[in-house]
Amino acid sequence: MFKKLPGLCVIIILLGLQIACSTELKGNENPSANTKTEVIINKSMKSIPYKQLVYTKYSSRFTWESSNVEDLPKEIIKNYEDYKNSVPGGFIVKETQTTYYICVSIGKKESVTEGFKIKSLRLPDVYTEDDPTLTIEVIPVSNENNSDKEMKGQVSVRALISVSKEDLPDGVIINAISMSLED
Repeated sequence: MFKKLPGLCVIIILLGLQIACSTELKGNENPSANTKTEVIINKSMKSIPYKQLVYTKYSSRFTWESSNVEDLPKEIIKNYEDYKNSVPGGFIVKETQTTYYICVSIGKKESVTEGFKIKSLRLPDVYTEDDPTLTIEVIPVSNENNSDKEMKGQVSVRALISVSKEDLPDGVIINAISMSLED
């Protein structure tokens, strides 16, 4: 009986290894399954309220601006002006204890009648990094400022918005911003 014990131990060890390898293969049969799940999770987004404060069109010949506020601090106005020729994107102009001020730019447009509207600001519902990316979705607008359509040349189009920190999920700090422009 004791002569068969070493053989039995070898068989048990081999069976254990075979089961472990089989389980490992099944877990890795479809490596993209984890990626698909992650993508679906990242598509679930939470809308973030914002206020549009200023909307500006700028060229070397003129500046057109629409403002919803009268008492913006000079520092915020100056910082916003620094983005008058910026590339498309979202940029933090100033952060205060209660608010983020963000410049949203779509860059240069071919006509003064072209512009944009902000469709939404969103954060992922589920995120793994400490500071998730704020996504700004914008849609193009044409036939804007028709009374100025005689003006020729490219214009830079941007907006200044504010986001209250109270409207963000607990502990979220905005450091990264991405922008998508619908066609």
